[in-house]
Amino acid sequence: MTTHATRKKRVAHGDTSERDPSVVPESSKSALREAMRLEKIPTTQFQDLLWIMAQESSGKVDARNSYSTARGLFQLLRNNYELNPNGADSFGNDVEECQGGIRYIRQRYHSAAKARKFWQRHHWYY
Repeated sequence: MTTHATRKKRVAHGDTSERDPSVVPESSKSALREAMRLEKIPTTQFQDLLWIMAQESSGKVDARNSYSTARGLFQLLRNNYELNPNGADSFGNDVEECQGGIRYIRQRYHSAAKARKFWQRHHWYY
């Protein structure tokens, strides 16, 4: 079961616990830092982006949701794959998956802090 499906099941049973960002591997944290540099995102947003990544994929590159089209570190849905630098071909590339997630968050929420607040209220951010 994917992280999103597992989370939906937990929330349905009243478990709204959050995943600690320490579960994210160092390699995914490094990829996030590089993507932030490439996308010109202030380092002040790192903790919120990392927190979202932890909730969405636990930092697993090319994480897949068997119940939807969500993929990658930030669980982009198919209609947002184009936000990755190379579309669907970016999956498996940790930096490009982070870039797609950052672009989605910037487009929809304007900041990682706003995306995180939305996630904390709804237990998803799409």
